[in-house]
Amino acid sequence: MLNSKNRLAAAGSAFTLVVTAVGISVLGGGAADAVITGQTATGITYPLVRNSVASSQVVNYSLGESDLEKAFVAKMLAVGANGVDTSAKLKDGVVAEVDLAPAVQSKLNKAGPTYLKHWGTVHRNVIGAADTELATTSTQSPLGDGALNLHTASAADKVAFGNEVDFAGGNVKDLGTVGFSVYTTGENNALGNNMPSIIFEIDPNVTAVASNYSSLVYAPANGTANQWTTFNATTDAVKHWGLTGTAFNGTACSINGARCTWTEMLAYLSDGGDDAKLLTATVSKGRDYAFSGAVDALKFGGKTYNFEAAGVTVS
Repeated sequence: MLNSKNRLAAAGSAFTLVVTAVGISVLGGGAADAVITGQTATGITYPLVRNSVASSQVVNYSLGESDLEKAFVAKMLAVGANGVDTSAKLKDGVVAEVDLAPAVQSKLNKAGPTYLKHWGTVHRNVIGAADTELATTSTQSPLGDGALNLHTASAADKVAFGNEVDFAGGNVKDLGTVGFSVYTTGENNALGNNMPSIIFEIDPNVTAVASNYSSLVYAPANGTANQWTTFNATTDAVKHWGLTGTAFNGTACSINGARCTWTEMLAYLSDGGDDAKLLTATVSKGRDYAFSGAVDALKFGGKTYNFEAAGVTVS
């Protein structure tokens, strides 16, 4: 059949190829037609011209990928937008970052918060049934979603949370604005002046006092019950700052005496000798009353420390 067709084409003759599902017949070639009967044939005239073969003239399953234009194959194989409607149709490991929408890529590549090292419970300052916990809160905290929870079960208990590493050697006079926000309750307030404290352990370097250690304590008045109250310890006009230790008893800023404002405390520590030096920075509760409340947005040294369930961040 192929040889006959080639000879006819070479001679410039037009001929008709009759195709059936089971046989082939050449018509008009001058020779006897080879016909296998059994199904209706469809005539095709050679030489073929563009768009001259209809779908009815193509035997089922006879076309392969190589018979199709490459661009048509690529189009047929392409998956349109939203073409895969379930993850079950995706083969494991086939989706790369470049396959994701730009908004999704941006979320994946967004840097998470950086949590600080060396913040935690100061275990040497824990007494009795007391604890601290970084956790989410049942209220809207001043910063983020979390806060530092503080619990003391009785007047005999004490707890502290802070950093014993990163602030050592700094100058007390460089602390700048000091403050925090506190959540307290009516039950706490009913017991007396019952609030957490900001405490800096320091080497006071006061010439007239033979001591190289004291706790510099800010203990504010009670906050408003059942809500967050913000305290600025440097502008607080009431004498809420004091120095611990028997060596400071009877001095102007003793925790057991009249105490001082922040301005008065800085003046007392600046007595012409060496600068008072920081050792640690903490938030503490006890020993005075049972307490259950929280602290957030601790400020000092020109920075604000945010207490979250996953850790402490700074801004």
